[in-house]
Amino acid sequence: MEEKELRLGDEIDDYCTRCRLLTNHGVVTILDGKVGKVRCNTCYFEHTFRHAKGGRKKKEDVKSLFEQVLKTMPKQASARNQQAQEKTQKPPKKR
Repeated sequence: MEEKELRLGDEIDDYCTRCRLLTNHGVVTILDGKVGKVRCNTCYFEHTFRHAKGGRKKKEDVKSLFEQVLKTMPKQASARNQQAQEKTQKPPKKR
């Protein structure tokens, strides 16, 4: 299947850096037969063509970061935190 040659004004899908979504874009510039810049049809923001690749991925999960911080804390402080959590938990209701 042959891909048709893109021209100025044609619509293509790309990741919008302002909307942070994969949306329709209009081709604004073509350099050496390749798309250079595109304009989002939703927010009209012009940016370089990103080949529909999204934003940056999160490096680490928030939970794992929390666990790393807990490992660095002194053991007395973590024991106090556990006692405080036990006090704040509600006792089971009697029926």
